[in-house]
Amino acid sequence: FRSSDAYMEYRNRQHKDDKGGQEQKWPDRLEFAFFKALVRWPPMGRRKFLHKEKQRGRNELIADAIEEETGEARTRKQVSSHIQVLKPFVEGD
Repeated sequence: FRSSDAYMEYRNRQHKDDKGGQEQKWPDRLEFAFFKALVRWPPMGRRKFLHKEKQRGRNELIADAIEEETGEARTRKQVSSHIQVLKPFVEGD
Protein backbone atom coordinates (compact mmCIF):
# COMPACT_ATOMS: atom_id res chain seq x y z
CA PHE A 1 0.00 0.00 0.00
CA ARG A 2 2.80 2.40 0.82
CA SER A 3 4.00 2.12 -2.78
CA SER A 4 0.60 3.28 -4.04
CA ASP A 5 0.56 7.03 -4.69
CA ALA A 6 -3.23 7.07 -4.42
CA TYR A 7 -3.13 5.38 -1.01
CA MET A 8 -0.48 7.77 0.31
CA GLU A 9 -2.53 10.73 -0.95
CA TYR A 10 -5.57 9.27 0.87
CA ARG A 11 -3.62 8.88 4.14
CA ASN A 12 -2.19 12.40 3.89
CA ARG A 13 -5.68 13.75 3.31
CA GLN A 14 -6.84 11.95 6.48
CA HIS A 15 -4.25 13.85 8.52
CA LYS A 16 -5.23 17.22 7.03
CA ASP A 17 -8.94 16.62 7.68
CA ASP A 18 -8.20 16.26 11.40
CA LYS A 19 -8.73 19.97 12.15
CA GLY A 20 -11.89 19.83 14.23
CA GLY A 21 -10.28 18.06 17.15
CA GLN A 22 -11.97 14.82 16.15
CA GLU A 23 -9.51 11.95 16.08
CA GLN A 24 -8.93 9.95 12.93
CA LYS A 25 -11.06 6.82 12.66
CA TRP A 26 -7.99 4.86 11.52
CA PRO A 27 -4.86 6.47 12.99
CA ASP A 28 -1.48 5.07 11.93
CA ARG A 29 -1.21 2.59 14.83
CA LEU A 30 -4.61 1.07 13.95
CA GLU A 31 -3.83 1.10 10.23
CA PHE A 32 -0.60 -0.83 10.90
CA ALA A 33 -2.45 -3.39 13.06
CA PHE A 34 -5.13 -3.62 10.35
CA PHE A 35 -2.54 -4.46 7.68
CA LYS A 36 -0.88 -7.05 9.91
CA ALA A 37 -4.27 -8.68 10.46
CA LEU A 38 -5.03 -8.61 6.71
CA VAL A 39 -1.86 -10.60 6.08
CA ARG A 40 -2.60 -12.98 8.94
CA TRP A 41 -6.21 -13.61 7.83
CA PRO A 42 -6.34 -13.91 4.02
CA PRO A 43 -9.72 -13.95 2.24
CA MET A 44 -11.70 -17.03 3.25
CA GLY A 45 -15.05 -16.51 1.51
CA ARG A 46 -18.02 -17.56 3.61
CA ARG A 47 -15.97 -19.93 5.77
CA LYS A 48 -15.81 -19.40 9.49
CA PHE A 49 -12.93 -20.01 11.85
CA LEU A 50 -13.27 -21.04 15.50
CA HIS A 51 -11.61 -18.33 17.58
CA LYS A 52 -12.20 -17.58 21.27
CA GLU A 53 -14.77 -20.37 21.37
CA LYS A 54 -16.93 -18.72 18.70
CA GLN A 55 -17.29 -19.12 14.93
CA ARG A 56 -15.96 -15.94 13.32
CA GLY A 57 -15.64 -14.63 9.80
CA ARG A 58 -12.57 -12.86 8.46
CA ASN A 59 -13.67 -9.33 9.41
CA GLU A 60 -14.35 -10.38 13.01
CA LEU A 61 -10.94 -12.05 13.15
CA ILE A 62 -9.31 -8.87 11.84
CA ALA A 63 -11.24 -6.77 14.40
CA ASP A 64 -10.09 -9.12 17.19
CA ALA A 65 -6.47 -8.91 16.03
CA ILE A 66 -6.62 -5.09 15.98
CA GLU A 67 -8.02 -5.01 19.51
CA GLU A 68 -5.44 -7.51 20.79
CA GLU A 69 -2.57 -5.47 19.32
CA THR A 70 -3.74 -1.93 20.08
CA GLY A 71 -6.30 -2.24 22.86
CA GLU A 72 -8.77 -0.29 20.71
CA ALA A 73 -11.90 -2.02 19.47
CA ARG A 74 -13.15 -1.96 15.90
CA THR A 75 -16.32 -3.76 14.82
CA ARG A 76 -16.53 -6.20 11.94
CA LYS A 77 -18.60 -3.58 10.10
CA GLN A 78 -15.91 -0.93 10.58
CA VAL A 79 -13.35 -3.41 9.24
CA SER A 80 -15.60 -4.20 6.27
CA SER A 81 -16.05 -0.51 5.48
CA HIS A 82 -12.32 0.13 5.73
CA ILE A 83 -11.59 -2.76 3.35
CA GLN A 84 -14.10 -1.30 0.86
CA VAL A 85 -12.44 2.12 1.07
CA LEU A 86 -8.97 0.66 0.50
CA LYS A 87 -9.90 -1.84 -2.23
CA PRO A 88 -9.74 0.67 -5.14
CA PHE A 89 -6.13 1.49 -4.22
CA VAL A 90 -4.97 -2.04 -5.02
CA GLU A 91 -7.35 -3.14 -7.78
CA GLY A 92 -5.41 -3.67 -10.95
CA ASP A 93 -2.13 -4.28 -9.09
